[in-house]
Amino acid sequence: MVFQPLKRGASALRSAALVTLLAMATAGCVSDSGSMENAYRANLASETALNAQIISDRARDQRCQRDPSRRECGPRYPRY
Repeated sequence: MVFQPLKRGASALRSAALVTLLAMATAGCVSDSGSMENAYRANLASETALNAQIISDRARDQRCQRDPSRRECGPRYPRY
């Protein structure tokens, strides 16, 4: 029971990794003399990553609604 929070923590860890990746992509754009094409590509990449995270979260929620006993479903903790 001690490790239950860590199961939900994996989602938070993925979100933190996503934010870090987006920050690095944005920093790369700024250091590249502000090229509009690079900014567009970075924005497209970050938007795609965000959409993928949303789809993943929705799919997990649907799986948990169908079968709450799945290991990934665990007890719900409030998101802050």
